[in-house]
Amino acid sequence: VVVVFSFAVCSISDGFAAGRARPFQACSPNSGVASALLVERFSTDPTDSDNLVLAGAGLDRVSWDPGPAAWLGDHPGSAVATYDASAAPGLFGFRLAHKLDQNDVFSFAALIRIRSEGFVADPNGFFQISFGLWNSATTGLDRTGDLTSFAGDTFDLVELDWFPNVSPFFGGPYLSPSVFGAADTDSPAFPALGSFANASFAFGPEAPLPLDQPLLAIVEHRPDLDAVTFTVQRIVGARAALPVQAAAVVVGLAGLPERQYTLDSAGLTLWRDGFGGDAPAALQATVELHGLVVRRGLFGRAEEALQLLGAGN
Repeated sequence: VVVVFSFAVCSISDGFAAGRARPFQACSPNSGVASALLVERFSTDPTDSDNLVLAGAGLDRVSWDPGPAAWLGDHPGSAVATYDASAAPGLFGFRLAHKLDQNDVFSFAALIRIRSEGFVADPNGFFQISFGLWNSATTGLDRTGDLTSFAGDTFDLVELDWFPNVSPFFGGPYLSPSVFGAADTDSPAFPALGSFANASFAFGPEAPLPLDQPLLAIVEHRPDLDAVTFTVQRIVGARAALPVQAAAVVVGLAGLPERQYTLDSAGLTLWRDGFGGDAPAALQATVELHGLVVRRGLFGRAEEALQLLGAGN
């Protein structure tokens, strides 16, 4: 479902420019407007949408739950996704009204709830709950590589990744988002690393996300500041959100050897652990997706993303 809205664009704080994730702030009425490229509320079965983008086992790992509303301000309906590190990979999302690239300022928001029932994050494993924006023609399904080849093929991908595993050796859980550029075939590392030859990552401090609670994950792409910021907010009431402690990470775009990518889709990225072998799956989780929005420009406050998604209406 694609609709168009307009809202004010906000300036970014000096703290974010210095490498810290910025808090959301009020908008200036004279700071400009930006348009939504995608709004999906899951009030109807998304598998019937002409705008649906699928790859691999995406449809096998996602189903539609018609409701009821899960919290005050929520709309009935959600996409219910299975994150299983041992399952076949897939992409489940929606096409944007217009493509985005490395030069665009844009924002992405996902309204989710991670269920505690059946949730298993093996302390001896490391795997993510993830979603974001990708290219339907160039983003492949081999996110991790495997023991026979470390080369990934997930080119043109901007992704929020949360690794819930808590290791006795390296701690956790971690918010560790990623940006993959276009295939850099001229790189000497390309034959061995594939998509990892043109990628940028970042680790934040340990960031436990609350289970069974509505969360608003927000990605803000700021090429003018050489950065993408990833934050998670906890929804309180119908139209308010509070930051989840430590769930704020900045990925530097300067880390990309070849800064070029084109994005035309947004939604759930459902990967497979290529290094898992016969061991227990590193992650098994069920995640409800209650809303998606992509827009040009920035959200001035988390509540503006909720307003675009119709929360509280």
